[in-house]
Amino acid sequence: MPTAIQDIRDMTFVSSALPNNNFSFFPLIYTGTDLSFQNCISLLQIALPMLPATTVDSALLQLAVIAKSGITPSPVVVNRVTSPFSASTVTYNTRPAFAATTSQINIAKSDLYTTVRIDITALVNGWLDGTYENYGIALANPDGATVVQFATNNSVYKPYFPKLILTYSTPVQPTAASCFSYAQLAHVVEQLIALYPTNVMTVFTTGLNASTVTGTPYRLYSSPEGTYGAIFILMDNGQQEAIPLNAIAAIYTGDGTVYDPSITYLSPPTLPESYDTNLITAMHDYLPVSTEVEMYMGSLVVATGMIYKNEYGILVLSDEDGNTPVFIPVRNITAILPSNMTGGLKKAGRPHVEVINKTDCKSK
Repeated sequence: MPTAIQDIRDMTFVSSALPNNNFSFFPLIYTGTDLSFQNCISLLQIALPMLPATTVDSALLQLAVIAKSGITPSPVVVNRVTSPFSASTVTYNTRPAFAATTSQINIAKSDLYTTVRIDITALVNGWLDGTYENYGIALANPDGATVVQFATNNSVYKPYFPKLILTYSTPVQPTAASCFSYAQLAHVVEQLIALYPTNVMTVFTTGLNASTVTGTPYRLYSSPEGTYGAIFILMDNGQQEAIPLNAIAAIYTGDGTVYDPSITYLSPPTLPESYDTNLITAMHDYLPVSTEVEMYMGSLVVATGMIYKNEYGILVLSDEDGNTPVFIPVRNITAILPSNMTGGLKKAGRPHVEVINKTDCKSK
């Protein structure tokens, strides 16, 4: 069953003791009654990822417990926020309204320095089907005596970052192999945006004068009529740089990146007989994992490395440990050569992956 993992970046807490202060810069959010901050409510804004499904089978809010007062377990209740707010500016005096849900968890001392998961499936499905507006979540502790502190993305330890884990069962059902290949690429790009939000990525494009577009991932734009996003947008010095999916030759996720094993891929539906189907299935069967290759996307863009992942419609080049992965849609590949036969940009077996634009064209 496919799983999508979404980082939760916009979160804060509000304090009745400091009713005009915003705490979005804190590495922790406080939920409950604290000696210094008094009544504290945690607020989370959650952007749902693009999903090839209209409902989810499971939605789990994952939080890391860093501190807890009191000996008895602390109840933490998930509330549905019912009015807009901004995590970067909200205070206790401007906090949004919210309504309780049936989702809650009891946090015990034994939960310290572990991650806990709260089932919020009903709430997320309510957002997806339009029953509720997605204004976010408020966490409250009604016992009036204890406080729980959860880690935020401002903490220094990535495994403690808060996440929303979605599991779904309805796959994309395109009518042609070419449609499926773009749906696959869109599905992967959405995950790269969520998993590597601060990485400086390089997108290599096709054409007679191939070029690179460099920046941090921002969003995958989808039109109101679209079934999935079709324009990958990077940010560079506050400026948006947009690349249509059909122009992407390769995506380099940045120096020091390691392939995230949580990345999922779509399973192909029953594809009609066509050249596109023949091409996508042949590329999948022709290149076994661990093969060292040089790949050409047109005459100017070259990728060298080991086949680390081979999924229908997309390849990932890396070394055996998943370092510096390069994501390559198969429909724009024009030649594949074994590295040990070409002289190679990198010798076969070296744990390094690089995508080179031989003309050094850069985006303007």
